[in-house]
Amino acid sequence: MAFPTRRDALTGLAAAGAATLLPGLFAGRAEAAAKLASLTINGMPATPSVVMARLVETGTLSQFADKVQLKVWRTPDQMRAGVVSGDMAVFGTPSYSCANMLNRGVPVRLMNIVTWGLLYLMSRDDAVQKIEDIAGKPVLMAFRGDAPDLIFRMTLRKLGMNPDTDVKLQYVGTPTEAVQLLLAGRAALAVISEPAATASQIRGAQAGIEVRRAADLTAVWGRLTGRPPRISQAGLGVREDFVQAHPEIVRAIHDGCRTAARWVLDNPAEAGRLGAATLDLGAPVVERSIPHFRLDVVAAADARPDLEHYFTALMEMSPDILGGRLPDDRFYWGPGA
Repeated sequence: MAFPTRRDALTGLAAAGAATLLPGLFAGRAEAAAKLASLTINGMPATPSVVMARLVETGTLSQFADKVQLKVWRTPDQMRAGVVSGDMAVFGTPSYSCANMLNRGVPVRLMNIVTWGLLYLMSRDDAVQKIEDIAGKPVLMAFRGDAPDLIFRMTLRKLGMNPDTDVKLQYVGTPTEAVQLLLAGRAALAVISEPAATASQIRGAQAGIEVRRAADLTAVWGRLTGRPPRISQAGLGVREDFVQAHPEIVRAIHDGCRTAARWVLDNPAEAGRLGAATLDLGAPVVERSIPHFRLDVVAAADARPDLEHYFTALMEMSPDILGGRLPDDRFYWGPGA
């Protein structure tokens, strides 16, 4: 499977970045107690960013920085470019993408897992009642070569289907575009992540169109592998220079995410209103999406067995997906690291 152009360039960019990074790694430790002028968490364009929005809103990190903000990246390529350049020190990321960057020379760690599966096969086709019914049919997919595409392909292969010949994948730029095409009748099936999956149902109902969750891909994967319905899909990554310079901030971000996650689960209506501005969606969409993205904040070191199972399955599909190998010990951040 071909990777996006930016990913192909990671090795060269990382080598250049590492040359400038290393001299200052340990010098930063001496300045760890100094308050930062600003701290930015770069969230993913999905419901887990509501957790980061709550973390910022509480002011938990204000002791570490005069200005704390959340920005949401729009595409995985934008995220990778920002991490490689050093513009994004703390970033929402598919777990496999963070491992790929490390194995290609980018100095990063995975801080935690926040979502354990948020992908759904959304359908307007009454003939599709389960994922096996999609054989021979067109399916919309966003982010070619990234987590949604990879998980879908991995699942089809486990079912004994060839994703390149047994279905007709039609790639679009973003989940929002997939929703628009689905509702416009340009397709009857789409693999969509939260909160866009919920948005497709709400907007469909408003237009008199029934959109169903024909398959929960995380549950399907669990059934096929004999494991719980959990895929260690995405969380927060952090650049190594930031970990070295500010270990106390990294710990505070992780602990703050755990507290924020509990609040999100306990207060879905308020979380919906908070996430609406962050994700540029209506509050009801964000609120109704919360039960569908398996929120559970777990440090990467504690999630390592699940991560390695997921990574191994991905590499069986394509050995180069992670850059040729499982990430080493330093990849898995933990509170004691």
